[in-house]
Formats: sequence, C-alpha cells, structure tokens
Amino acid sequence: MARSPFLRPRTPIRAITAVAVTGALAALTACSSSTSPDASAAETGGAAGTKEIQIGLLAPLTGALASDGLGMKQGAELAVKQLNEAGGVNGYTFKLKVVDVQSQSNDAVTKGVQTLTDDESVKAVVTGYASTSNFEIDEFAAAEKVYLIGGNTAQTQAIIEKDPAKYPTVWSITPDYDAYGTEPVDLAESWAEQGLWKPRNKSAFIVRSDNPYSENIADGLVKHFKAKGWSIAGQEKVPFGTVNDWGTVLGKIRSADPDFIVNTDYQVSNEASFLQQFLQKPTESLVFMQYGPNQPQFFELTKQQAEGVLFNNLAGMVPSPGYAPAAQLQKDWQAAYGTDNVDPQGVMTYVETMIYADALREVGDPDDAPAIGAAIGKSDSERASGRIVFDQTTHLAKQGDDYVPLQSFQFQDEKRVLIAPEKYKSGSFQLPPWMKK
Repeated sequence: MARSPFLRPRTPIRAITAVAVTGALAALTACSSSTSPDASAAETGGAAGTKEIQIGLLAPLTGALASDGLGMKQGAELAVKQLNEAGGVNGYTFKLKVVDVQSQSNDAVTKGVQTLTDDESVKAVVTGYASTSNFEIDEFAAAEKVYLIGGNTAQTQAIIEKDPAKYPTVWSITPDYDAYGTEPVDLAESWAEQGLWKPRNKSAFIVRSDNPYSENIADGLVKHFKAKGWSIAGQEKVPFGTVNDWGTVLGKIRSADPDFIVNTDYQVSNEASFLQQFLQKPTESLVFMQYGPNQPQFFELTKQQAEGVLFNNLAGMVPSPGYAPAAQLQKDWQAAYGTDNVDPQGVMTYVETMIYADALREVGDPDDAPAIGAAIGKSDSERASGRIVFDQTTHLAKQGDDYVPLQSFQFQDEKRVLIAPEKYKSGSFQLPPWMKK
C-alpha cells in the first residue's frame, strides 16, 4: 500500500530524560520519572517506587465522529485507572496521552502520529480507528511502537498480509469484516424461512458513504444479496461527512419500494437523520444500519423511532449475562460513568490497553517493543468482546462464535436486543412497527 503523501520518513526525536524531582506535581507531569518517596500513591497513580510510562490514544474527539472518540477515551481511561489502582505493572504506572484526529483527515492523523512517535515516553498506542485507510500502521511499525487498533480491518489486512514480519508491533483486536457483508442477508433469509416475515420480491436497496469502510461492506452485501437470488433495486452513494437532507435518496428508495434497506454510512448523526426522514413515509422494508445504532448517541437522537431497526457489531462487548468478562466490564463502566450501556469504541480501547499491559507484564521491559508485540501476537485471552486469538498472517483477531462473534441486534421496547448468534442471543427478530398490520 502506498504511503500517504502527507507522511515523510522521520527519525524519532529522543526525549530528554526528565530530572527526578520531588512532589506530586512532578509525578503527574514528567514524561518519564521516578516517583518521589514523599508522594502518595494517590498522587502518583501507583505505589511509591514506580515509574510512569505513557499510552497514546488516537481518537476523533471533535467533529462528526466525536461520540466515537469520547467512547475511545473513556475505555482507555478506565483501563489505565484500574491498572494504576492495582499497583501498575512491573514497577510501572500508566498515564494516557490523548491526541485528537478530528474527522480522520490525513493532516490531523499525520500530526497525531508524529506527536506520539516523537515522544519516547509513549510506549504503546491504542485506538478504535484513526485514519480511513490505516496509513499510520507503517509509521508506527517503522518507529517500533506498539499499535493496537480496532477499525478498518480490510485496510489493516491489506497492509500487513503482504509482509507480516514487517509489522511485529501492530495488531488488530477486531476480525476481518467479511461477515458484515454476508450476515444481514443470511439472517433475512432465515427469518423468511421461519415465517417471521415475507419478502415480496426479494429486493434490496443499498446506501453507502464515500469511504473505504462503508464501500467495502456495501460491496460485500451487494455480492451476497445477488448470490442468494435477490435483486438490487437501487444503490446510492453519499459524500463522506455530514448528511442532513436524505430527501433525494429516500425518494429513490420509495420509488423502488424494496424489501430490505441497508445504510452503511456509519456516522451516528447521519443514520439517525436517515431513519427519522424515512419514517415520515416508510416503505414495507426492513431497515439495517451499519454500526451507528451501537452508539448510545443514536438512541438519544431517535428514542422510540429506533424501534425495529437492525444493526450489528464485531468489536463491542458481548452482552450475555453468562459471559464473565463482559459482565465485569459492564459493572465497572456503570461505576465509572453512571451507565451500563458500554460504548463499543470504549470496549476496544479498554481491551487493547489491558492486552498491552499483560504483554508488558510478560516481557518486563517497556522499551522492548518487538518482544511485547510478539507476546501480544501469541496471546490467547477471554475479553469483553470475546476470545481474542490473532491470525499470524493478517494480525487480525479471529472471528467466530468461539472467538470474536458478530453480534446482530434489533431495537425492541427501547432496548438493544441481541438476536444472533444463537450462542449469546437474548431475543428474536420481530417485524418493525412500520410493517405491522
């Protein structure tokens, strides 16, 4: 994959080792310092005698994706807090260094990556997603920084599978997105077979956004719909960014009157406005939206209007009461943030931070990034998002009901109800209210 034109090879600037000083202020502000014997554990974030290292976070904290960025920040903050309260790892406590990538522009991501690679006190970087193409993977690999990422797995795979040995410090806790391009179709087929709904002519309308994530999933769905004997009643592409007026797109959808509508524009506000405008004159169609309804902000914007909407997620918490890692994170999230609606982006950065900490515990030396990367790659652990085992050729987590499962949901009675897979589901598909006679 070609490097971004905004990036140039850089030699990381070696940070000057901070002079040890006494007092809590130094412990909080030094990039890398020994804890003063006079400072309390509460002041330093860990026990006396520890040293502090930083974990970088790339997150879209401003712009249209800010709700995702907030979730990423909360997840990483919670993990850092828990690690420090437990005394740190191998004599090290942690501090989060947050960088805003805004709306995923190349310039913002490039600046953020350079900020983190130039800072020697940053030993690892976590994110849900940063750029749309994941071009930053090459920069972190070249700088020998541990980089744990969740989103855009097709882009991650395309970069890494050409030469996995070149990326020993880069790993994705999310599987490939192939199932995103098949599961909604397969579920629709199964509901028809069970008599839960009856498609009139097996037609689908696909709405996509002009970005790789949306395009790849939409392409997969089109292919799978056709393979299953469905017709594509229409396709529309909207620009990547804020879309307030869906009138033209919805006019074409109403004219086509499909059985199944898919919108892969994952931005929460866009999907909320699409649904609200669709409901002004709904068609007899199931409505599936890619990712956006997973975010708490979607329901805040739509409330009861969300009833019946279908969506799925590969990287969020497995919301099964019998799955201990998820139940514990839900409890901890409630205590930290006053809600048990755990943000899916927060799940990713929480899990990534904990995976890094476990690898550091095994290796011991935070400066030995290749060894830490190797430990991450060989790890096998039960996390809130499922069992994470890495594919050595793509550096992606493995997907499946016994690994990281694809979870399919429907809003029912103002709640997110897990309707697949069978192993974890808490409810079953229901016809949306606009289709009930």
